[in-house]
Amino acid sequence: MLIKSIRLENIRSYKNQKIDFNNGVVVLSGDIGSGKSSILLAIEFALFGFSESGSNLLRKGNNEGSVELQFEVNNQNYIIKRCLKKKSDGIRQTNGYIIKNDMKIEMTPVELKQAIITILGYPQESLNKKSLIYRYTTYTPQDEMKQ
Repeated sequence: MLIKSIRLENIRSYKNQKIDFNNGVVVLSGDIGSGKSSILLAIEFALFGFSESGSNLLRKGNNEGSVELQFEVNNQNYIIKRCLKKKSDGIRQTNGYIIKNDMKIEMTPVELKQAIITILGYPQESLNKKSLIYRYTTYTPQDEMKQ
């Protein structure tokens, strides 16, 4: 998988930001609190939905947010968008979409996860488990690197 860009709307410290990634290895560096972990959590959210910290993604004081991720797998371009909405009982995922071959398909959060697992070739049992496969095959959280 080659990540090409990410667009963050009301995600943690990012109000409205598009980040383009170069081909090759990408290193995120910066001071503590500069938004490195926010980018990684947003990528994880775009691909798989909520993780254990997913409810903390929505920028404080906002009722809606979204992450749009553009990536390539096997020379095929994809765009996935996942959305968050603050409701009376907490922050929830709402429907999003995948674009492939200029065809936009709206999906529920579970359908999006199923589609991504298929696109990435992950085992189907990843759908039903609280899987950390992305986290440990793609990046290691900073706190856990210390260990």
